[in-house]
Amino acid sequence: MTVDAPTGRRARMRAQTTAEILGVARAHLAAEGAGSLSLRAIARDLDMGVASLYRYFPSRDDLLTALLVEVFIAQADAVAQAVDSAADPAVALRSGLAEYRRWALAHPPEFALAYGTPVPGYVAPPERTTAVAVRVGDILLGQVTRAWDQGRIDAGRVARREDALTPAERAGIEALLTRRGYEVPVGVMSLMVDLFVRIHGYVVMEVFGQLRPLTADPHATFERTVTDALNDLGLASAYSKG
Repeated sequence: MTVDAPTGRRARMRAQTTAEILGVARAHLAAEGAGSLSLRAIARDLDMGVASLYRYFPSRDDLLTALLVEVFIAQADAVAQAVDSAADPAVALRSGLAEYRRWALAHPPEFALAYGTPVPGYVAPPERTTAVAVRVGDILLGQVTRAWDQGRIDAGRVARREDALTPAERAGIEALLTRRGYEVPVGVMSLMVDLFVRIHGYVVMEVFGQLRPLTADPHATFERTVTDALNDLGLASAYSKG
């Protein structure tokens, strides 16, 4: 007899029940939105007493946090897989940005939980969410760092950006570089911030239906937006359209 077998069984059963709760919670998230998430309704769907559910998630906020962590992990895993499929950093960056959009369009409720209107009364605990939330940025910047190290980014463009920064902008970017341990010049980071803001803003508008009056072909518009953003970054144009 294995001494830790009961503990192992309990752990497996707990993990299975936790997964079932999260599965039902995701269905409620898709149907009703994060603001209407109810532990009582989830427990009812699971044929579980609310008191029993509280042993897994003591509050709605705990459940929202678990869902949010899942969202960030799933999104980053998808972007990482897309990036890893390309050896060239410019192609990898384009692939990663395309996957960022594709994943968001395939998972609008989850994307809304992460980037939409804040849920009233809920504040994501940074100790549980920050590391997973910044992973997409780490992945994308990793490709920019590769491109910079390979001499693929226009150094003159980077220098001009650094000259254009205000002292406050420079200080903020330097703090970000230090905090995240990024090893690129301030100008590269500033241009990368511009790129991500542009792409993320596009995806937000598309997911939330705000692009419909503006373009009849959102995919083509996105491709051009990515191309322009990469050009503005100063990345050599040795990449193909995704």
